[in-house]
Amino acid sequence: MKNLLIRLGGSLLALIVISANAYAGPVSEQDLKAKIEMASKGFEDISATVVVREKNKDALTKVHEGSAVLYDFQSAQLQIKTPDRIRIESKLGMVKVEYIVADGKKIFRAPKIKMNKTSDYSNMPAKLQRLLDFGIVTPQLWVGRHVEIVEDAEANSNGEIKLKLTWLTGDAINYAWIDAANFWLKRFEKRDGQDNLISSVVYSNPQNVGNVIWLPTKVELYTADGQKAGATEMVDIKVNTGLADSIFK
Repeated sequence: MKNLLIRLGGSLLALIVISANAYAGPVSEQDLKAKIEMASKGFEDISATVVVREKNKDALTKVHEGSAVLYDFQSAQLQIKTPDRIRIESKLGMVKVEYIVADGKKIFRAPKIKMNKTSDYSNMPAKLQRLLDFGIVTPQLWVGRHVEIVEDAEANSNGEIKLKLTWLTGDAINYAWIDAANFWLKRFEKRDGQDNLISSVVYSNPQNVGNVIWLPTKVELYTADGQKAGATEMVDIKVNTGLADSIFK
């Protein structure tokens, strides 16, 4: 009997631990923001190589007409600097291409073919890529949009916080599932103003890069009907190397 009670006690303790870890998230938006600020407080910048592992051209075209072109690159150099700067450099054949998001603008350059285009999306923030698109969760999550915690039993049991994200301008709706323990993006859905699914992204293989921030290193893109359109992986990741502001201009 004593051994049975010990085993039952151990099982009960394990159940309590599992239940606690299943949803370690905050109970309010303010608590969530404070936890994300704490989790990302040492993060300044990241550099990595992004490698295309899978692509389905037909499925990519379903997601967006321009998506298939993005996966024509075998690899790209990614540089990100808080709070909102992104730089991607790659080659398409012999042509070097630079893509920059900073200060509300998108810059596209291909010097060899004399292309240098800047588009201002300051009033259309939903059209700008963000750190969240790469699975990085920072307080930038709140810039230009409402963040609502959604009560969801399945998310809770998976140790996730489900969020509904709506832009202050425009009618686009997004849903995001964030790891409740380490605050990295696990899943993301893009929806239109009528809440119809456009595409979904699954993030996995997280790393605690330099003990500074958690980052998912594998990204898989799916069409609205669940077909895998493409997959990329981040390798050679470096954190807080002191990236200069000048490379984002």
